[in-house]
Amino acid sequence: MNGDDHDLIVRIDERVKTVYNKMDGFENMFTNHLHHHEMWENDMKTQLRWGLGILATIMGGLIAAMRYIT
Repeated sequence: MNGDDHDLIVRIDERVKTVYNKMDGFENMFTNHLHHHEMWENDMKTQLRWGLGILATIMGGLIAAMRYIT
């Protein structure tokens, strides 16, 4: 094993240790990430319901206006 191989192994070992040490906070981060997506999905559902309600109101008004005009 030459010096370049030894340096590479040392760097890989340091990276593995760094990743392993950061895994402690991964579960908390993943839980927060899932909570963020759940909030985003709930916001999208709310906006979709409001949008469809407004669209239905407009269409109902247009249909009523068309019947009144003819």
